[in-house]
Amino acid sequence: MKMYILKAYCSLQPEYMADTIAPFVTVSLALMIFLIALSWMAAALFRKTEYESFASVELSQLVVSVLLFVTVIGATCFATNMADLFARDPAHPGGRDVFEVGREYLNYISNEIALPAVINLEILKLWSQFMGSWTMRWGPSVWGIILPGFPSFIVIERVVDFLLLLISPFTASLFVQMAILEVIRGVVLPFVLPAGLVLRIFPPTRDAGAFMIASAIGFGIVYPYTYVMHNAVVIKMLNSGASEPRLTKTLEDSGFGEVAGNISLSGLFSADQMLLKPLHFLSYLLLQALFLPALSITITIAFIKGFSKFINQKL
Repeated sequence: MKMYILKAYCSLQPEYMADTIAPFVTVSLALMIFLIALSWMAAALFRKTEYESFASVELSQLVVSVLLFVTVIGATCFATNMADLFARDPAHPGGRDVFEVGREYLNYISNEIALPAVINLEILKLWSQFMGSWTMRWGPSVWGIILPGFPSFIVIERVVDFLLLLISPFTASLFVQMAILEVIRGVVLPFVLPAGLVLRIFPPTRDAGAFMIASAIGFGIVYPYTYVMHNAVVIKMLNSGASEPRLTKTLEDSGFGEVAGNISLSGLFSADQMLLKPLHFLSYLLLQALFLPALSITITIAFIKGFSKFINQKL
């Protein structure tokens, strides 16, 4: 049986609803009914029409809050199940948890894309440092000139060192995204959504409650589902464009054999395998480290703004 925290409100975990959420909502509704009753009594006692108007408006808002509670809980369960169905694959025809898909996708990018590229570049850096340290002396020992034995490796070492400096924050971004997904999975829908429903009941915190409801649904459903889209797009790109770069062969076919020989690391290594292939895969790492997370946040924030405005104005 699936026991996802995401479905804390659904039929798989009814005790969470009965033991945790229902008491808070019941107490909040009872307190608001008591305040409305006091307003009616004050309106009848002091002949204040504004008290009566306040009581009638809050009574209608209380009914809306109850309906919103039932609707949001049901819609959240339906939306999470639909997101899981959209995330299905041939191995899981019944659907998959979107958070699991996002975590597996980020693990694949970090372990199968980033890590091999970093290892290749580190090996290339070590060999470049070793070969670049070789020197040759020309002339007498006193007046001779010391020259590097393989000067091309000095340039390669600097280039690779710069690339490794750039890769570190990109790789760290993947782990940060995984941590954010886990935090959202354990906090947003089980705790933020009920808090927003409770705050929606009281007039001073109604706007904050609407924002928390929209934020919980946005970050609990929309945001993780964007990683399902990332997985579908990037994995398809990797499978369709998995041809390895062949810059050396292209230069040789174009008549630049000497340039190709220099790129081939003095004939000791294959530039395509040691340098150009890591750069090819690092382009996908850059895509997931910078562009796609920004796209996910943009989509989620747009949903939160629109949905919270709908709750505030229409309800």
